[in-house]
Amino acid sequence: MSSRPAAVVAVVALLVLSSVGGVAQVGDSASTPSPSTSASNAPPSDTYVIEQDGFCQQIEPLSSGGTVEAFYDYRNHETHPEGVDRLYSSYGTEHLQEDDTSILFLHEGTDGLSLVMIHDQVDGNSSGGAVTFDIVGLPAESEWVVQDDNYTGETNMAEWYGGDGWLGASWIWAEERTDGGAINGGLNDAFAMTIHPAFNEDAEHYDNDDLYDPDFHDDGEISDWEILSGDADNPDRTDIPSLDDPVTIRTGTCDGPSVSYDLLGGGSGEDDAGDAGLAASIENASPADRIHLRPTAGSVEEVRFDDVYASGLDGDTTVTFENNHPDDLPNTPDDVPGFGSLAVTGEPALENVSGTVTFTVDEAVLEEHEIAPEDVSLYERSTDGAAWNESTTEYQGSSGATHEYAASVESLEGLTVAQAQPEPESGLSAMPGFGGLGALVALAALVGLLAVRYRE
Repeated sequence: MSSRPAAVVAVVALLVLSSVGGVAQVGDSASTPSPSTSASNAPPSDTYVIEQDGFCQQIEPLSSGGTVEAFYDYRNHETHPEGVDRLYSSYGTEHLQEDDTSILFLHEGTDGLSLVMIHDQVDGNSSGGAVTFDIVGLPAESEWVVQDDNYTGETNMAEWYGGDGWLGASWIWAEERTDGGAINGGLNDAFAMTIHPAFNEDAEHYDNDDLYDPDFHDDGEISDWEILSGDADNPDRTDIPSLDDPVTIRTGTCDGPSVSYDLLGGGSGEDDAGDAGLAASIENASPADRIHLRPTAGSVEEVRFDDVYASGLDGDTTVTFENNHPDDLPNTPDDVPGFGSLAVTGEPALENVSGTVTFTVDEAVLEEHEIAPEDVSLYERSTDGAAWNESTTEYQGSSGATHEYAASVESLEGLTVAQAQPEPESGLSAMPGFGGLGALVALAALVGLLAVRYRE
């Protein structure tokens, strides 16, 4: 064959293959980082620190061969029979307790990692006390697995509450007893949880006339707050500098950027008051850092936003997550149904901040819209801020009736989950009626004809 027909065949082949394979397709995943790979590049989650207003210290969980419930060993008249010490207190941690002291520690056991808090000392010399904690930034799986106190009776005045991304409790106890609890679930990966304390006169149950016995605490006070670390039998004890300021316990190191959380709503005894959203405060970040953030769940229960791994943050930034549709954006992307949204804003603005977002969708949503799990995408705010752009989204599989996804985004300021855009129809625009297979057949025939002609 001469050079001229060979060139003709090459041009025709390029045109046909372009129409079949979508060479110029925008957003081709070959040029976009894998969402699952991006998430796995986050900092390790097997080291822990405690922080408070400039104070930072590495800590180690207290480990035991059982669950946190067994380690705490809470006893009352419903859990243990007569003849057994059961003074509505923790008996598994007697060796850790001190009078007029509140202790915090992580526990590692057969049920994974837990956060434990215990106020005062059973059979000690204290008068009693009152404390309120809001713990903010928790995973959706987190729950109170130990509640000291929790029993049927008017003398049980402890209150337990929570909402999207947070749990809280208000305690009041009498002399020679403890109060406290343990939170478990979702803490085996990266996390940051911020404890907002209210001790003594600042507690919800201090001089609360609505209680069965407002004077139950007998004016007892907590005077020290300690973090325990290391050996479960003889741990290191460190004073937490302030009884007033929030404390954050998180994965990572003191050298890395820090993350803390606060509620946009009420908290402090108001059940679900924090469901308006969360504010994540990031300090000492550099653009190269990959920072894990815990968003709120989103605008609907059937679609849940789980994790955000952000890159490009510089210095100190506050990122706000709200469970509503982002402002100034269409209700749904073009031509497809939407499933659920998350409003995200930053101060300063989240310019040049990209990342990976993980989320889940209930099977019921897919059944309602008659789509396959692979036909779900995350959409982000477009560059001009007025429309939705489809992000590269990977289907990660299912867990029961829930489907899991990870998506790479170039912008965090506004997210929505919707049906993926339909694949563009393939074929030769100049050859109506030719699909992908037909175009390939036509190409083969053309090559054959040219070869025969130029051999003659």
